[in-house]
Formats: sequence, C-alpha cells, structure tokens
Amino acid sequence: MIKEYIKTHPGVDMKIILSTANPKEVTLYMESHPHDTKFFLLDIEFPESKMRGIDLATSIRQQDLNAKIVFITTHEELTPMIFERKVEPLDYISKEIGLEAIKSKLFQDLEVTINRLVPSNQKNKTTFNFRIGPKPYEFEINQINYFESYENTHNVFLHSTNEIIEFPDTLKTIETKLPNFYRAHKSLLVNPDNIKSIDSNNQKLVFIDNTTCDISRRKLAILKKHYHIAN
Repeated sequence: MIKEYIKTHPGVDMKIILSTANPKEVTLYMESHPHDTKFFLLDIEFPESKMRGIDLATSIRQQDLNAKIVFITTHEELTPMIFERKVEPLDYISKEIGLEAIKSKLFQDLEVTINRLVPSNQKNKTTFNFRIGPKPYEFEINQINYFESYENTHNVFLHSTNEIIEFPDTLKTIETKLPNFYRAHKSLLVNPDNIKSIDSNNQKLVFIDNTTCDISRRKLAILKKHYHIAN
C-alpha cells in the first residue's frame, strides 16, 4: 500500500527505508539516522521479540519528537498503554476493518504527515536543530558564526555570538542542512551572513561579534567573489 502511495505521488520525496519484524533493526536505524524525517507503521506486538511495539514507539518518541507513528494491530486491549506512555501516535488502525479501509486510513495518515512537514521545513530555514544525548535543541541560525570540527573526534563545535556548544555530528551532515553556509576549510563551516569583514593580511574572517577564524587564501578569494564581503 505504501509503495502504491509513493508511485502515485511522484512529487513527494519519500521511500521505504526499512521493513522488518525485528525491532532492534529499527533502533539501530534510529541511532545511525538521527536527522531523517520518519514515518513509522508499527504493530503493538512482535511475535519473535521480547520488545513490544509500544516499547519501540516509546523509544522512538524519546529520540525523535517529530517522528510520525501509526499503529496497525488487533491488540485493542493495549491501546490505553499508548496514552500512558505519552507516545502521541498519529493514528491507530485496526486490522479487522478490512484492506480497503486500512488503505484509506493509511493514505490519509501519509497525507497528514506530508502536510505537517511543510511548516516544519519552513521553520528549519531560520533555526538549526540538533541533539545532545536524548535532548533536542533548537538554535537561531542568525546567531551562528561558524561550526568547527577537530580530527579524531565525532563532535562539532557551534560558535555563536554568545556561546560555544559541543554536540555529536559532522560538518558534512550540517552542510546538507545549511546549504547557504560556506566551507571555509575542511574543519570550518561559516555563516556568510554573520561575517562583518575580512582581514586579508592575516587571512581571517571577522564576525559581527568581533570574533575571528582563519581561512585559507584560496577559500578567501572564493568567498569574497561569491558573497561580496568587504575588506
């Protein structure tokens, strides 16, 4: 049914990433793809696993506040647990209503999911979202001067106008989320909008809060050409 929806909605960037009866595979996927936009269709029970769908949904919600979760099951007696765990599912579909009714509800849920992602994407244009452990953070992009990484570490340092924050990520991943930022060095990703001036003699960028960072001569020339930043 989901394949049919994807086929009939070619304008939607959507694909099936994982289809499994093993909830541990979902947990591994969540850990390795923290920034993906996700829609989960879960049963409440997994026949060959001690972990139940409600347990998996609880874990998903702890890691991703925006993930959309739909339950499809015959175990209606477990429905109260969904509310007790504060999972906040998008829908609950009973398998007993028949295939056509399931398809109709599932298509509606996919439509709602896509529609609700639009304001989220617009919001991400002004904010940068990241996590430190299970806790999500949101940071105004106009307060970010640059991101910096170091060798032999899996963390990135966010340099803002008033603080420095360390969190697990890579510059490559951040670069895909913030295409307007400029890769000033293999270890630096800068916000051109926050550059006040360029110190060409010392090969430094000067930001609006008067902090600085180094930049190579070649990257400096490209930056000046494309962003028209004054010396």
